[in-house]
Amino acid sequence: MWFWRLLGLGDANRHERLATFWVAVMAFASLASMNLLQPIRNQFGVDRGVEGMPYLYTLTLLGTVVLVVPFWALADRMPSRRFVPLSLQIATGALLAVAAGLWVVGDYDWNTHPWIGELFWGGLSALNVALPALIWIHAVEHFGKQQAKRLFGLIAVGATLGVVAGSWGFGLRGAPPWLFAVVAALLLQVMRQAFFASMSYCLRLDGGDTREHVARGGLLEGLRIVVADRRALQIALYVMLVGFVATAFWTAQTALVKAEIDDARSQHEWFADVKEYGNLLVLAVQLFGTGRMMTRLPAWSMLAALPVLSIVGLSVYWLVPTAFGIFCVQIARSGANYAVEKPAREVLYTPLALATKHKVKFLIDTFALRLGDLLGAIAQAWMYHAKLSVGAIVAVTVVFTLVWIGLAVSLGRDQRPRTSPIASIS
Repeated sequence: MWFWRLLGLGDANRHERLATFWVAVMAFASLASMNLLQPIRNQFGVDRGVEGMPYLYTLTLLGTVVLVVPFWALADRMPSRRFVPLSLQIATGALLAVAAGLWVVGDYDWNTHPWIGELFWGGLSALNVALPALIWIHAVEHFGKQQAKRLFGLIAVGATLGVVAGSWGFGLRGAPPWLFAVVAALLLQVMRQAFFASMSYCLRLDGGDTREHVARGGLLEGLRIVVADRRALQIALYVMLVGFVATAFWTAQTALVKAEIDDARSQHEWFADVKEYGNLLVLAVQLFGTGRMMTRLPAWSMLAALPVLSIVGLSVYWLVPTAFGIFCVQIARSGANYAVEKPAREVLYTPLALATKHKVKFLIDTFALRLGDLLGAIAQAWMYHAKLSVGAIVAVTVVFTLVWIGLAVSLGRDQRPRTSPIASIS
């Protein structure tokens, strides 16, 4: 059928299509939920300025640690078909608490209750990486490597549609911020139901294996694997650099938006517009290009796409240091990140053992990414405090980006099928 061929599903069977569809619905609900609230979080960051970024990213890292340790405890005791829906119930409760906090704050009046804004920033930043991690843990557990190359791009389409829907959701101009948190909590329940709907089809991808596999090994097994396994450590360093370099752009964006846009609601709308336009571009690439690129291009080129484009973006920031310039750069980076780099990165986990897919992946996608954010925020704040020129800041960041490219090439070329002997399945 021409429609399936157009989407790259011409060779997929019914179970692959339905498994992909329901996991994509999970991604849609998760990203729509987070992107309803992310512009509000970003506006709080602008309110605190570049000098406040190290403190805010410290809160982000602490919020992530609070999530990682309990998650490891769940993953050590139960299979994903139990810990994923339980995690979503807890996250729903957290978002309802966010709604109550935003109701107390009112209309962006952060100075009356700054601690609420800080908790909101740290908690939402942690959830913003934890929820997608749950989706991809579910996906890499059931999809084989070749299935992942063909179908992960379409799961990413669901995520992009969620980002677009979340950005459009802010189109309810004049709605109080707390209302967005209530809607975000309801979307997590949609995500939970989509998870249950996907299970029967995902199990067929495993050959109908209904055993409850649990990644045991103890609470700190994930950390032990990262330290002892070269490939896991390389992925962790790669993801840290994703966060480190992204913070450079976020810092530039924060400084330029604060300098050029005064009104808090206008700043909120600016961030929502970046998401909306950037992800319309991402959506087009994902629908018609990602699957084909992943099956035809070498993995290293897909993994290196974002750092290479980041060097181009840093050059643009150096030459055109304006809010409009960074607006265009962020849109382009969104395209490379979500349509190219992110699906290729997820394929790296498909041949690995269950403990790596559950515990190590969650550690890397949350803690390692947020640690990279924090280190990047500290570096950028120090360079701004030292009054380095834009050119000097760009040059320092490019050095780290070149290391990022080197890791991308190494990971992409090392495609040997393997199962870590350290990981255990019971």
